[in-house]
Amino acid sequence: MYICICNALKDKQLAEAGKDARTVADVFRRCGSRPQCGKCLPDVAQMIEDARSPEQGAAAVPAE
Repeated sequence: MYICICNALKDKQLAEAGKDARTVADVFRRCGSRPQCGKCLPDVAQMIEDARSPEQGAAAVPAE
């Protein structure tokens, strides 16, 4: 699925670039592009956050 329409960047491509990125700019730099309109920036930032804390999804499930 396309996340950044302006640069035609897909979710898998951005996720790979964001694995150990610290900033959104790092992700775009690794993809060889720059943000254009900015609509995708929150999504890319969330991808970075998700990559930093993969156990976060498990913590959201209440314990029985």
